[in-house]
Amino acid sequence: MDIGMIRGLGTVVVMVAFVGLALWVFSSRRKSEFDEATMLPFADDPEASKHVEQAQAKAKASRSNNE
Repeated sequence: MDIGMIRGLGTVVVMVAFVGLALWVFSSRRKSEFDEATMLPFADDPEASKHVEQAQAKAKASRSNNE
């Protein structure tokens, strides 16, 4: 095994890891967990949390009307 082969295998490993991570992040099964995580900065302020939830509901309704 020479250095070129090792570098090639390293590139393949990194590419597979990148594709796997991208699929994991954009999976529809993870959406609810990521939506919950987006609310964490507003957890201490109930008023801000309410406004963000209303904005998300409005955006979701407009997306469903466009489809």
